[in-house]
Amino acid sequence: MFKRIFSALSGKSGKTSVSTIASPAESKASRSTGNRELISAYDAYGREVKIAPKEWRDKIFLPNLQQKWNDANELYGLILSGLNDGFATDLRPAAERLVEIDSIPERSHSVLGIVLMKNGQLDAAEATLRAGIAKAGATGTLLTNLAKVFAERGEQAQADKTLWQAVQADPNQRNGLGWWAVIQRERDGEAGYLRALSTAAALPGSWLAQLWLARHHLEHTNFVAARALYVQVLEGGLFDSDALMMVSGDLGNNGQPSLIFELIGPVFDEHKHHPMTGLNMLRACQDLSKVDEGEALLARMYALGIPPIKHHLDEFAQAFQEMRKQAATGSPVDQRTLEITTITLDRPIWHYGLRDAEWLFTQKAGGSPEVGFFAFSKITDGTQHAESQREDDLGRLSRAIPLYLAEAAHYWSDYAARGYFLIVEGGGPVLAGGKSDGDALFDIVPSGMEFFVTGEIGCTGESADGQWKITLSLWNCRTRTEQASEDGNASQEDLGALVLALEARLLNSIGLKREQPLDTFYPRPTADVIPVYLAELGQAFMLTMVADNHAPRSGLWGERAMLDYPLNMALRWPESEVPKLMYISGLGKAFDYRSQVLPEYKERSLQLLREVIQANSVATSLAPLIWKAFSMTSELQAHMQNQSANAHPAYKAWLERVAS
Repeated sequence: MFKRIFSALSGKSGKTSVSTIASPAESKASRSTGNRELISAYDAYGREVKIAPKEWRDKIFLPNLQQKWNDANELYGLILSGLNDGFATDLRPAAERLVEIDSIPERSHSVLGIVLMKNGQLDAAEATLRAGIAKAGATGTLLTNLAKVFAERGEQAQADKTLWQAVQADPNQRNGLGWWAVIQRERDGEAGYLRALSTAAALPGSWLAQLWLARHHLEHTNFVAARALYVQVLEGGLFDSDALMMVSGDLGNNGQPSLIFELIGPVFDEHKHHPMTGLNMLRACQDLSKVDEGEALLARMYALGIPPIKHHLDEFAQAFQEMRKQAATGSPVDQRTLEITTITLDRPIWHYGLRDAEWLFTQKAGGSPEVGFFAFSKITDGTQHAESQREDDLGRLSRAIPLYLAEAAHYWSDYAARGYFLIVEGGGPVLAGGKSDGDALFDIVPSGMEFFVTGEIGCTGESADGQWKITLSLWNCRTRTEQASEDGNASQEDLGALVLALEARLLNSIGLKREQPLDTFYPRPTADVIPVYLAELGQAFMLTMVADNHAPRSGLWGERAMLDYPLNMALRWPESEVPKLMYISGLGKAFDYRSQVLPEYKERSLQLLREVIQANSVATSLAPLIWKAFSMTSELQAHMQNQSANAHPAYKAWLERVAS
């Protein structure tokens, strides 16, 4: 279930990469990483988990070594991870096994040599490395590690000679070149360091020394010289997958985002290059206000499915969304050209998207009295005009609060609840201004309706300092009068308590209250949960509009955030069933409108499915919808074929709808 930072970020199969022990210039950082108090891992949802080293070693790391005993690439990666985490004393058997099974002798002999050195077995390490040289030749990696053996013994002259041979064999081997250059700096200062890099840069096939020279130029604000070296390396095309990370990082650290965009953008391939390069490019897009390019790159990076970088991607997505929000302005529209219609919802918004799973929810008896809820209007000062704009908190709550009140009536009364919302066909929801004319609505609602509710909402102030005002009007359809009016004011912090208070007054006014919810798994959200709950209802409404072709897919502002939201709720409140159903509902809607980001959610969704099955959650029975969303045909077909003859007809019919 858990993935380490090392393996998740590397993006490599390990087929060609090899290791060296850390050079003196890097050993301090390596030791501090290996001896940190807690080890970071990531679960299937991309959440960071801190684990004590002993627990990681005993319960995860050592069992994983045994599981990968016959897989050279996986075993190699685990050994490197164990070295980083300070488990060298446990690694000799695994490293010896790697020598037996690995088809890359340079890699296997290098890593065994490192393990032996870490355990103080210098003679055995030398013998191993020389055996590797006999098989693979005098490669830069093997020679660098051999030089380290000599250095550990205090044989400095032999170490220097061997290290220079390593640099000549491979001038782009980071540990070897870095160690050699540091030695020259210690002996001759900065001038010696630069001469060493220039000497290495003259070797055939060299490119890493050029990048370090370019870093020096950047740090001394000689951007023209740095750019020339970068162009030389990039046009040569011989750099490795980590080189672009180094270049983009150096450019970013020295305030050159435009050069990141110019030089790295054309050559970056997220499937080949280090993912940190992508993050550096996203930062450059943010710094340069290139929102379109940034969001396009975000889609490519999200598709990699690398848990440790997901929260960084989410932060960039939020930043780009905020930039769009700041740039967006309302545009006047001619109301005469708009096709405005009313859509009716006859169930809670998160029941939609589940392929009419009526067998899952208790149904109201036929002929139940009805109560309707209209979208709230905006409190105005009397001046208003029609315009098209992106959804804001006011618009979202104008729909989310009536959605919640309708849901409350559905679950806590014997009324059948309906919601009514004005939309522009092909555009999105309408936020009207001014108090609704209840008298004009009596002839619109169905004849069986007992009551309907209208409302107004407004806010003064910004964000956390905002002061909300809500007014509800309860209209009696039999007497055709306004039977009651409720209102209240609240800060952002107290908005949840106000909504619950208005709900309680409303249910008391209409009567037919239930002591238990219609579905036993349904809890009433608490005041601290209500703001989160309302945000999800508003987002679920937008997903429904797009899935039903009432609004364009381009109108989804922050689609990933909308799909993530109920999953985060489910993880925060694992004992609650409703967020799980909300999440699966969102997947169903995303499948309906053919979301391009849906494939990114497969692993998270399957992990949630495993957990709900283990917990015997009511969401377990919706597994076929998850399988369908991610094209898991064999699982879906097997489930359908395994249905017993006495399976509920409604469930079997639902399976057919899902499959089709």
